[in-house]
Amino acid sequence: MTPVAELDRAVTQEALTWPDRARATAVIDAATYQAAGELLKGIKQLRQKIAETFDPHIQRAFQSHRALVDEKRQAEAPLTEAERVIKTALVSYDDEQERLRREAQARLEREAKAQQERDALDRAAALEREGHEFGDAAMVTEAQQIIEEQLQAPPPPVAAVAKSTPKVAGIVHRSTWSARVTDLHALVRFVAANPSHLGLLQANIPALNAQARSLKGAMRLPGVQSVETRDVAAGR
Repeated sequence: MTPVAELDRAVTQEALTWPDRARATAVIDAATYQAAGELLKGIKQLRQKIAETFDPHIQRAFQSHRALVDEKRQAEAPLTEAERVIKTALVSYDDEQERLRREAQARLEREAKAQQERDALDRAAALEREGHEFGDAAMVTEAQQIIEEQLQAPPPPVAAVAKSTPKVAGIVHRSTWSARVTDLHALVRFVAANPSHLGLLQANIPALNAQARSLKGAMRLPGVQSVETRDVAAGR
């Protein structure tokens, strides 16, 4: 075992004795209070010794880890850039194909609607001619009804146009949705009126903690309580 390893083991073994020493210390009067305080300072001193023992190893390992991570990042940087360029091109192409598909779909729907209207107008015109020819007012009325119904009729169903983006095994286009708050006041008002959506809001704990540290027990905010947690600090 190297001298460094022996020192590491020594401080670790020494630290293992302290929980029993702490549990054996009962603070019942001024003398035992003072003794416990001295023990607390002893823990502080041993912590310093442990830090002096392990921190140099940790620092060397950290520097080695950081250097390796940096080398890996540098090695991957060209691939990251190439991946971004290709993905952007694939998304742009797919978006364009979707635009063309929608245009084609809209064109088919317009043509189907136009044909539907032409057919209805032809039927109405034929009925109207026959009605005038034979003096049948009901046929003329029916022709007018056909025209009125056509104005309210939904467009006829048409076959869906497929997008022409080719399929490549292992390549999947995904859409990721996220939210962006554009009016915080409006969101707060909505949640205030709909408490079941309270989960949409989150308290700013760091800011609240800062106010509590500054104002202590004098902090007064609706729905917020200033909490004091007591502890003991030990110097060397």
